[in-house]
Amino acid sequence: MQYPKIHFKKLLYSLAILVLPAFILLHSCSDDNNVFVVPGEDENYTVHFIDVGQGDAIFIETPVKNLLVDGGYRNSGVVEYLVALDIEYIDLVIGTHPHADHIQGLIGVFHEFEVGEVIDPGVTHTTNTFNEYLSTIDLYDIPFTVGRKGMEWELSENAHMLLLHPTDPSEYHLNNASIVAHVTLGEVTVLLAGDAEENAENQMLNEPELLASDILKVGHHGSNTSSQMAFLEAIDPDISVIQCGEDNPYGHPHNPVIERLNAIDTTIYRTDLHGNIVITIKEGEEYEVHIHQ
Repeated sequence: MQYPKIHFKKLLYSLAILVLPAFILLHSCSDDNNVFVVPGEDENYTVHFIDVGQGDAIFIETPVKNLLVDGGYRNSGVVEYLVALDIEYIDLVIGTHPHADHIQGLIGVFHEFEVGEVIDPGVTHTTNTFNEYLSTIDLYDIPFTVGRKGMEWELSENAHMLLLHPTDPSEYHLNNASIVAHVTLGEVTVLLAGDAEENAENQMLNEPELLASDILKVGHHGSNTSSQMAFLEAIDPDISVIQCGEDNPYGHPHNPVIERLNAIDTTIYRTDLHGNIVITIKEGEEYEVHIHQ
């Protein structure tokens, strides 16, 4: 499904009206632990949960397009990480919501790499970081799409992304304005929950069948404001990744979230403990988790 792109300058004008290999664990997605390849699902993919301290940054590689979701704070290391991968062009960049621990590092990404499209919830924030983020998108004339539930992007022959949230986001609660993306990579599914909190989770629970995923990026760095039990049970992930900083001042991840994750029998990985977490998906089905501290 094709959606019209919104030219950034028009959006900026509208906004201005409002405000001026250490360890490897092998997993199988099949119930009986027998790894098999679905005919035709022969693509390989890589999902990088980049250790950017107290923030989010996820990079997904497919044979055709790549996707960056958030970039942590400024100088978080995301640019250096992508340079080390020999990345020169990023097809899609998602800024899930305007908080600095998600979009500030994207400013450096826009300066360093050619970017095909930015997807953003289109809510305003009165910070210098947000203004610089928008101005840098404008500087490089990057196509800007306001992301809404139901929008889809094809990433490769057997990979695509569907937005599950938001529908009608508010600038008064930016975490609940988060873009939540469900990414299908062959037979493996990944849910990237941004900083969505309980209100946003309840909206998504109206269609729980869309949430089921093999891999979960846990919402809001493992905060107890997110990851309610009903939401986690609907996702039912084999692997859950928490992106948070070592000894962060918020106490993330909160113990009740860890307890709920343990209750659904998911394997937990954390960037504050494990560093960069890289999941390789081979032939659309078999995947491995690699820890790079």
